[in-house]
Amino acid sequence: MCEPISIALGVASFAGSAASAVGQHQSQQAAVARSNAIAKQQYQQQMQIAAAKDQEKGRVYKAELKATAVAKSAYFSQLEANQAEANRASISVQQKMDERRTAAKFNMQGQIANSIKAQGEMLATGKSGQSFLLNAMQAERDLGFEIAQIEQSLYDSRRASGIEAEGIALDQQSANVGAWNNLPADPLSPMASFMPIKPIKAQGPSGLALAGNLVSGAAGAVGTGISTYSTIKDLG
Repeated sequence: MCEPISIALGVASFAGSAASAVGQHQSQQAAVARSNAIAKQQYQQQMQIAAAKDQEKGRVYKAELKATAVAKSAYFSQLEANQAEANRASISVQQKMDERRTAAKFNMQGQIANSIKAQGEMLATGKSGQSFLLNAMQAERDLGFEIAQIEQSLYDSRRASGIEAEGIALDQQSANVGAWNNLPADPLSPMASFMPIKPIKAQGPSGLALAGNLVSGAAGAVGTGISTYSTIKDLG
């Protein structure tokens, strides 16, 4: 009568330890699975964030390229406008110089004509002698003085025109440099975002560990049954 009792106690002990081992094993598996699922979800979210950042970087880069192209087009248009303005100003300066040169030419011709006329009038008087010679020399000096004044005026005009032309060139250069300084720098190609580290899948408790726990439980149950049987036998 004692053997069935000890066996029942052993079986009960084994069932309890086995249920505990299986429950612990399943709990550990569920915890590991949950941890892996959370890590995977976080990784996927980080990947989506990185992809969105790269997409935004690409959009900004394309916009910067477009803006740079527009700025360069405006720069070259400004250079053409600066050149056109410089040409217009240079033509104006040259035209003024041509007008001064023409005026000086007619003035010089007029002075020579007046001098010839004066000499002719002096000769027509029929006078001679030292007084006549002095008057003729004075007329030549007057003509030389008038021509010298005209030539000096032309020299001053040419010098002023040269300075004005140099100023036009400097203004054009300054305008070109200003247009260049307004150019934006070429955008740099965006760098790809750093990819998140892919999580390593954690391994749950192995079946061998469960089997080991069950074997250990069985051994313990056998020991409990034997101990119970011995105790009952001693009492009997």
